[in-house]
Amino acid sequence: MHSMTGSRSPHRNVLIALASGIGVTLCWFLLTWHYGFDLADEGYYWYGSQRVLRGEVPIRDFLAYDIGRYLWAAAIMFVMGDEGIFGAHSAAFVYQALSVCVGTWLALWALQARLGTARTIGFAVAVALILNLWATPYYKVYDYGTCILIVAMTVLILTSRSPARWFGAGVILGLAAVMGRNHGVYGAASALLALGFVLLKQGNRHAVLRPALAFIGGTILGFSPTFLMELAKPGFLDALAAGVIEHVHSVAGATNIPLPVPWPWTAEHGKNGWVLWACDVAKGVGFIALLLVPVLALLAMLRKRIAGFTELHYLLTASAFVGLVYAHYAYSRADLVHLALAVVPVLLILFCCSMLGRAVLPVAIGVLGFSVLAVGQDVMIINSKLFGRTMKTVVIDGSTLHTDPFIVDHILASRRALATVPGAQANFLAVPNLPGLYAINRSRMGIWEIYALSHRDAGFEQAELARLAKLPPKMVLLSNHALDNQPQMRYSAIHPVTYKWIVDNYEREKRAPMSDLEVYVRKGSLAAQ
Repeated sequence: MHSMTGSRSPHRNVLIALASGIGVTLCWFLLTWHYGFDLADEGYYWYGSQRVLRGEVPIRDFLAYDIGRYLWAAAIMFVMGDEGIFGAHSAAFVYQALSVCVGTWLALWALQARLGTARTIGFAVAVALILNLWATPYYKVYDYGTCILIVAMTVLILTSRSPARWFGAGVILGLAAVMGRNHGVYGAASALLALGFVLLKQGNRHAVLRPALAFIGGTILGFSPTFLMELAKPGFLDALAAGVIEHVHSVAGATNIPLPVPWPWTAEHGKNGWVLWACDVAKGVGFIALLLVPVLALLAMLRKRIAGFTELHYLLTASAFVGLVYAHYAYSRADLVHLALAVVPVLLILFCCSMLGRAVLPVAIGVLGFSVLAVGQDVMIINSKLFGRTMKTVVIDGSTLHTDPFIVDHILASRRALATVPGAQANFLAVPNLPGLYAINRSRMGIWEIYALSHRDAGFEQAELARLAKLPPKMVLLSNHALDNQPQMRYSAIHPVTYKWIVDNYEREKRAPMSDLEVYVRKGSLAAQ
């Protein structure tokens, strides 16, 4: 067995990983944080964190991810005294820096002092930069970084039979599940694969009994914030269970609205020029690598005797297991965001292969170049500076942000509209996916479903309307767009009861729109004006 501290220079590696991980992540944060803003997914994260600061509970009081990211973000924002957009960015930065340090240290642990100090530092900086490039968009780092921690958990299981280390691995799994149920499932699957590998290679079942029990105990401890939340906020577990049941019984058990896989041969070079074609090809290659690279790595490790395993081989094996299970997430909605959240194991495998081939720095530079192409169209600063993407500026909480023109138009249109009706800024309804407007205005959404992207039955809609009836909104902002260009996914189609309620009780403003937001005020209000 090889301890995770068994490096010939463990302290040096830790210091280099910390310095490069924190340093590169901080530079990346300062360079990029004011590029990009999203009223939908980013608003979902930012608004939820604000509501936690006000004592509300994710899932129980509003539709949300699992509680981990909101508790983390709210804690950092509370310490900073900033619930604005910079506070939300900063909370994610801390988690990103932590996870990048772990990922960089894993790579250095496998490297095992094969390079001199200067070249090791260069390699660590390259790894940290590559990991930061793929952490896009920033508010998804809670998923991206958790995948890195799951790799570390799997390495712990493979490299030791110490109950204490397996207990620590269990704590990681439990905390990962608090960050997201999907991470709990993927992490448990990775742990089972690692356990099966250990039994296959060594065959001594009794030797893993005590460590396995310790792992279960650690998992329960790591997951304990969920139970503590129930003690502090009764009703949370009921809401969580209801959400799990609903997900299990959802149509085909889909975890996301699917998109076709952008295979490299589907890229059209004549459409946007050769550079953007190369970006599309790189993205498609990424989806091929998600399965191909872990499978090839695992086949190679299965053929090797475990007695000859070094740190490098353990990281290869752990990354292969985690890569295989996380590929499901990427293919569930095949876009760059989901690819990025599952690509870390593949990157770690490539780093390991570079060590085997004694081409560490050349491969790192090649992976860096590939990464720039693959993520370039989705990382705002790269797309703007290198590819000339058109952007507009908007001021939020005193900070100037650069983002897509339609986002800026939505924000300006909402500001203009809300200013015309007294009290509307504190009491409006914005649907289907505009929680960012509430975060900007520091207001509370009157319904539970703050992000409406799926069909709901009439009973659910009636319950939401009952909530609105307690304090009817003074204005409605509606983006009735066709999600993924599917007309059947317009809000008017997926929430017909609520849409009818809007049309029956509100009238649409006729003034020239600044965006495609439809602005509705209570009937009679326009005549009064």
